[in-house]
Amino acid sequence: MPRLRPTHRRNRPPMQAKEPQRLPQRWAIIAMVTAAAAIVAYLAGGPIAAITVGAGVLVAAHRVLD
Repeated sequence: MPRLRPTHRRNRPPMQAKEPQRLPQRWAIIAMVTAAAAIVAYLAGGPIAAITVGAGVLVAAHRVLD
């Protein structure tokens, strides 16, 4: 008499390698705008200004593009 396989294994799709989630385009745009603003602020006012402006632009761009 032949041996029967369990049915729960037969219906499962084959295992596929999961690709890592890609960075959404929105975050790439936010990062570019923030970097540009921080560079300009650094050239005009130094590192404290760059950090302040960068953080402000990051938050504002996140809210605007949401």
